[in-house]
Amino acid sequence: MADAAAERLLDGAIADGGAAADVAAPPPPPPLQDTRAWRALHALGFTVGGTTFIAGTAALWAPASDAAANASAALYTAGSLGFLTVDVLELFTPAYAAHPLRLNIACSALGSTLYVVGSVGFFAPVMAATPAVGVWGFLLGSAAIACSQAWKVARLSVGADGRCALRTLCATRDALTAAGVEAGAGVGAAHFLVGTAMYAVATSPAGWMNAILAVWLLGSAFFTLGAGALCYRHFVMGVS
Repeated sequence: MADAAAERLLDGAIADGGAAADVAAPPPPPPLQDTRAWRALHALGFTVGGTTFIAGTAALWAPASDAAANASAALYTAGSLGFLTVDVLELFTPAYAAHPLRLNIACSALGSTLYVVGSVGFFAPVMAATPAVGVWGFLLGSAAIACSQAWKVARLSVGADGRCALRTLCATRDALTAAGVEAGAGVGAAHFLVGTAMYAVATSPAGWMNAILAVWLLGSAFFTLGAGALCYRHFVMGVS
């Protein structure tokens, strides 16, 4: 009798264990770069960067004054901090820790940091002391970002045969939109490199200002297009 009771208890324990095993374990948390918060901050930083650069450039078409210069510098500073947020976020994301990707991102972060310095350099009191801070901040920052983004596009273009090819960038929607993100920022930085060089070498920058601002505005538009491609990837395609 006791043996029968013990057998029934054992059978019940086995059945309960089987039922417990049938209960699915909770899924692991998604990788950091796939969380909504990460994608939202990532997209916001890039979008703020592009759009405030447009606004900052447009502010310089107002009649020359310290107020206009300070408003433009404040907008550029906000945009540069937006770009830097994107880079820092990527630097501290484990999925982006592999070499040479981390070094590539660090080059972009260096450029964004120089943009912050350059933007502060365009505030009226700093410009009155020396224009070198603003000019060199944007020259070096633009060069660093343009080179870094060109490197990213080149890495994206490597095909299965190990060679860079334009067709690789156009082969899938994923590749094409990723190239749009990186190329948008790279072409934007190249425009700021050219425009700032024009400003630096012009014997009378005021006389060249409309042309310089047009180049900067185009650069800002390319930055914003890159941000648009990033938003599409994050919120439509669901990829990082």
